[in-house]
Amino acid sequence: MNNHSSQTHLHKMQRAILLGFLAVALSLVFWSVVRSEAILARDDNPRLVEAELRIQRGRILDRNGTVLAHTVGEPDALVRTYPFETIGPAVGYYSFRHGTAGIEAGFDEILRGESEEFTAVFNQQILHTPQIGRDVQLTLDAELQATAESLFGSVPGAPHGALVLLEIGTGDVLAMVSHPGYNPNRLDENFDALVQDETAPLLNRAVQGQYQPGLVLQPFILAAALDQDRIQLEGAVLNANRPVPVNGEVKRCQTTPPEEATWADVLHHRCPGPMQDLANLLGLGGLDNIFMRFGFTTQPELPLNTETAELEPLSDPLQAGIGQDNLTVTPLQVALALATLGNDGRLPTPRLVTAVEDENGIMQAQPPAPTAGDAVTGRAARAIRQLLNKEGTLSFAISALSGPDSRNGWYLALTPADQPQYAIVVVVEDSEDLEVVHTIGVGMETAVINSTAP
Repeated sequence: MNNHSSQTHLHKMQRAILLGFLAVALSLVFWSVVRSEAILARDDNPRLVEAELRIQRGRILDRNGTVLAHTVGEPDALVRTYPFETIGPAVGYYSFRHGTAGIEAGFDEILRGESEEFTAVFNQQILHTPQIGRDVQLTLDAELQATAESLFGSVPGAPHGALVLLEIGTGDVLAMVSHPGYNPNRLDENFDALVQDETAPLLNRAVQGQYQPGLVLQPFILAAALDQDRIQLEGAVLNANRPVPVNGEVKRCQTTPPEEATWADVLHHRCPGPMQDLANLLGLGGLDNIFMRFGFTTQPELPLNTETAELEPLSDPLQAGIGQDNLTVTPLQVALALATLGNDGRLPTPRLVTAVEDENGIMQAQPPAPTAGDAVTGRAARAIRQLLNKEGTLSFAISALSGPDSRNGWYLALTPADQPQYAIVVVVEDSEDLEVVHTIGVGMETAVINSTAP
């Protein structure tokens, strides 16, 4: 009887042990097979953390090979470094804690060196060799970028705003400034303050800042109206300097036109009254078509976050004709529209990357982007250019209302004036003094001309 009881007890223990082993085996299968991908993907996975910290990201270079971002240090203490401390809005940032932005985000897989090639995967996962990223070369010019940044910094009061410099023929972005910006080398220590900062230094105003355009739209509407034979530049305009109520203010021409004014005078003197007459003639459908053809209603495609709030439809042609309706624009959109006038009516497609390193270490050139289409004819574009060309400078400056209590200064320029190759757009927020935006714009023009001088 005792013998039988002992055997029974032993069998129960054996079953319990077997069940325990079975449970352990099932658990191992569950976590190593069923849930393996979820475990590997967890942010707190020590293996992932260690692997991420050992990745030597590729370099980001300017158009001339100048380093804009690179990874330095020993394999167990790598640091992402940006030699140009104000490059943040243009290049973006990489942070283990806060992720990526800008080009660092748009080309993250390339810069990380992600590869599905068997040898690379074997070396990284089995032999634990460090992951080496590949280089990306941008259209930016480091010297022009630094000059643009310094121009904003040199103006008293450290104005908020943006600057975009484009090469007209290619759509290449040579400089992109958003002010105030941030130092990507100090992102981790300043991140919380940057997020809470009411001046929004992490916002790339050049591609995401939405501004009510005001009479910035004037050259483009006039070019389209001229193209459609709705106006003649020497045609008479009645009462060009009449008062126009806008947001509780009364607006007239920026400078006084002659009593017997023409449409050319309307552009020269920045007159809003005749623009309302023209907008009423064109109607909402005509204005919509003009804004679409000049690229104001679509976001340009770039490897950056260019997302903005969805535009509401135009509602009032009289206000839309003077840029005071629902349309808002980014400085990049204005730069592309301006480049269209310099490009004989062809809307360029912007480009920010010229070459990407392949898995064999060879820089592969990225093809130039095709033009986005014809906004107006070359005849109309050249006619507006000729009107804007004064004393060898092809520029347009305007103080634009942006809501009831705000005014932004804009400066648009094509240079050289005789055969435009570059488009420059500057916006300074909350500024009625055109001298500020003019100083920045002219300084940028001078820098561009000097950089191309033989």
